Amino acid sequence: MFAALVSLVGAAGTVLLVLKHLKACKSTGDTPSRTLFVRCGLILLIQLFFTVWSAIGLVDCADPMAVVVAIVAHALLCGCAYFNIHRDRVLERLQALLGAEGKFAHPLLAASIMILLAGVFATLGLEFSSNHDLTWMYPLCLLLEWALVAFAMLGLFFLFQRRCGGAVVLAVALYVLGLAEYFVILFKSMPISPGDLTALSTAAAVAGTGFTYTITSFCMLSLAFTVIAIQICTLAAQVAPKRQKGSWRGLVLNLLIAIVCLGGIAAHTTLLDYYHTLYIQVYSWRPLESYYRQGFLPSFISGAQTIKPSKPEDYTVSGAKKLISEYAKEYDGNNQTGGSSATRLEATKQFDEEKPTVIAVMNETFSDLSIYQNMHADYQGPTYFKSIDDCLSRGRLYVSAYGGGTANTEFEFLTGNSMAYLGSGVYPYTTYDLTDTENLAAQFKSLGYYTTAMHPNHGTNWNRENVYKDFGFDQFLTINDFQNAETLRGMVTDRATYDKILELLDTNSNPQFIFDVTMQNHSGYDTGLIPYDKQMSLNIDGEFNSNVNEYVSLIQQSDEALKYFLNKLSKLDRKVVVVFWGDHQPFFPDTYNDRWFTNEDDATHQERLWQTSYIIWANYDVAGNSQTSHEEDLSSNYLSSELMKLIGAPLTDYQKAHLTLRQSLPALNSVGYEDSQDRWLLSSSKSDEAYNDTIAAACEKARSDYHAMQYYMMFGDGKDIYTKHYQDAANETDPNLAPGTTKIK
Repeated sequence: MFAALVSLVGAAGTVLLVLKHLKACKSTGDTPSRTLFVRCGLILLIQLFFTVWSAIGLVDCADPMAVVVAIVAHALLCGCAYFNIHRDRVLERLQALLGAEGKFAHPLLAASIMILLAGVFATLGLEFSSNHDLTWMYPLCLLLEWALVAFAMLGLFFLFQRRCGGAVVLAVALYVLGLAEYFVILFKSMPISPGDLTALSTAAAVAGTGFTYTITSFCMLSLAFTVIAIQICTLAAQVAPKRQKGSWRGLVLNLLIAIVCLGGIAAHTTLLDYYHTLYIQVYSWRPLESYYRQGFLPSFISGAQTIKPSKPEDYTVSGAKKLISEYAKEYDGNNQTGGSSATRLEATKQFDEEKPTVIAVMNETFSDLSIYQNMHADYQGPTYFKSIDDCLSRGRLYVSAYGGGTANTEFEFLTGNSMAYLGSGVYPYTTYDLTDTENLAAQFKSLGYYTTAMHPNHGTNWNRENVYKDFGFDQFLTINDFQNAETLRGMVTDRATYDKILELLDTNSNPQFIFDVTMQNHSGYDTGLIPYDKQMSLNIDGEFNSNVNEYVSLIQQSDEALKYFLNKLSKLDRKVVVVFWGDHQPFFPDTYNDRWFTNEDDATHQERLWQTSYIIWANYDVAGNSQTSHEEDLSSNYLSSELMKLIGAPLTDYQKAHLTLRQSLPALNSVGYEDSQDRWLLSSSKSDEAYNDTIAAACEKARSDYHAMQYYMMFGDGKDIYTKHYQDAANETDPNLAPGTTKIK
């Protein structure tokens, strides 16, 4: 309640200042300015909002420093109210100083300097909500961010003919952006990236689901800085000489200055390479630190400039095609683990005789937090999932998402492409045209499968309705197909999606590929909506964390639902394969990772956050496989290739290349990569420099080759190979297209 008390005292201070001024006006017979009540009223409304927000427990102001910051914020707001009360007097003194007869008779220059000063406070208004310690920020990056903000405000000031409206709107927009950055970090432990702008509809769809919008006193301080910036802008507009009506010279001058400022910023951010020239780089393994040290705008611009990756070194289309062909040929000729091996030949023969239905379940935020050994002495993670002993394969799955970004794990699985070679903060589903991108749905469809995607939420999320259509799914089941389904915390349960899958199997005996993206475990985890009989309670370092407890309670429900599902499938009189994995960890384990795991190399430390688990399971005896839950760690870009290999399905040349690459490059994601000796390095490192051995050199070559092949498949005239691959795959089996009853929605 300290925050509420501080805010209430601040509001009372503003009221007293206005009342005192009105009393003084009454005694002198002066008439108060009409705009005084508007300006001070807005400040009072801000203070009253903070009072109410604090009173209902939505302002985090527990520690003494936070209270001090809140006091400073409201003191500044009261100071702005005082300035507005005495605004005319301040303006008179400025006119005397800067006017035609003043000591400094350069009002236009003075107004420009004031706008640049306002840029300082607007920059603070942007940063302080989420980035509290600016002493940690690189000074040149802070200077660059101020220059971007200040000269944009100056350009708008002159664009609007020395009126403050444009600059004020920009200052407010920057504050809103900073507040949005704070909430995104709060909910995802990740900063806003350029790719997020292409997924605004997805963000809006889940924004009101399970999130508590708690602010801090630093958010108050940011708003106070923004209000100061606004006050300075309005004062600058009063100081600047007005353009005389009919004066074309003044109009042209204003527009020229605006063009120089705004055009200069546009040219600067377009032509100057932030990543390679200024070395402003957003590291995937610690993006928050990158934003904190380099500032929001410089980091965001750097990410935007790299959203489409540059061509690999020495890249040619013919060279990439040759690499794919060579790697595929190496796989085909390998009689130990490749296409000529006895196990692969047995599985292929079985698949050709009867194609199994394949069900892929990407389970929302499913992960095993028992890998954080101090989480709780008795917490063992998802016990049923970990006990399954008849899998074709299982193990750790290294992904390219943390705290959010489901679609990127999905993209890696369906296409076999890795986020390691794409720009920071990219979401391919919403950024790139994937119409001709090789993918698992089209591959199964070419093999005679009926293909279904399902996600019990809005089809517009992550642009799935368009991507799935481009990928060739026959139908897409969305939230509209889950009316009256069982829910938990208002979200459709995992079990409800499994029942829908069982329904699809019951109504169509032909081979199907079903891709289920669940929703049950989506953040936030502070809803308090878990029924009492389904709650878990962990004591972690002497405290109960509501986010952790709600999350592990959800994972327990997912674990039980998976048990129900596999038991049902095991009794079916048809061949079914299930690949099940988690898309990413929740947003909070980084706290425990940093607290409990010290004195280890950066790559190992970071990769703990960027891993989940997977299983590949079948309800029948798969030829060539012992089905004893062999442990095989993968990354999500390899998962579909491994699946197709194990069940004996036809492989594309690109998938064969993946399986060959894994010998030297067993796993990789946007954070780092692993060599054949289980050594992890960060993505910015070179293994042949870190480890001077033949294994490191082979790993580095595999990385380079993969980069060239992926660039070709995504950006480098890949349509012909896309068509050829699927034609070849279709020719390996007799087409038996399932009768489609529903077109994709």
